[in-house]
Amino acid sequence: MKTLHPGTLPSHPGHGATHIRFGEPFRWLSHGFGDFLRTPSVGLVYGLMVTVMGWLVLALGNHPYFIAAAVSGFLLVGPILGAGLIEASRAMEAGDTPTVDTSLRGLGRNRSALERFAMASLALAAAWLVVSTVVLNATLGPIAPNVERTLWDSALPMMSSSQWLAWAGIGGVLAVVGYALSVIAVPLMLDRHASAGDAMRGSLRAVARHPLASAEWALLIALLTAIGIATALVGLIVLYPVLGHASWHAYRALRE
Repeated sequence: MKTLHPGTLPSHPGHGATHIRFGEPFRWLSHGFGDFLRTPSVGLVYGLMVTVMGWLVLALGNHPYFIAAAVSGFLLVGPILGAGLIEASRAMEAGDTPTVDTSLRGLGRNRSALERFAMASLALAAAWLVVSTVVLNATLGPIAPNVERTLWDSALPMMSSSQWLAWAGIGGVLAVVGYALSVIAVPLMLDRHASAGDAMRGSLRAVARHPLASAEWALLIALLTAIGIATALVGLIVLYPVLGHASWHAYRALRE
């Protein structure tokens, strides 16, 4: 593996890539599913961890504060867990058979960059919470319902449609920004030993070079994640590792 000096990249992600055809992200997903089937025990461990964490958060209720906290936590932990799945796919491409233990080696290969990237993602999620709180309070008054009423209850019947739209709209904008910064950032840090800053800039360049393919991949991720959530998170046991493995193949296509 070639180690990069800080602030450098051997090539811009996507710099030499040919046109990516419409529907190509489905091939990345297919390869990700194939990787999952090759070593299902690895993927299921990660899928179960994410699902159990989701259940614990949902047990508290669904006030916007709780949901934002859940997203913040996922953005902090998600890149770390996803790195293990990407490392597993990377190993399979090299002809190895990964285990859960070997999939964790990616965390140690460029740990400092992964930690900085996770903190940047957490800062973005925190920005969602702060900005949405300010906007909701300034335009609609105190956020309804209050935390006490929704600790063990549902927020849906008690929030106005305007509140939901304002809160979700801000989150949607930040989600797009987060996606553009992260779509190939983690595999770039693992594969090319890039710094967190270089990885995020490389991800932005890849999205700029392949906007349609990147948008298609984002919609596919959102759809599958929604399916996982709609199944009381049970579907994420399989969908999360499949998407994690597929991220390696998305990186290979967007970078080359």
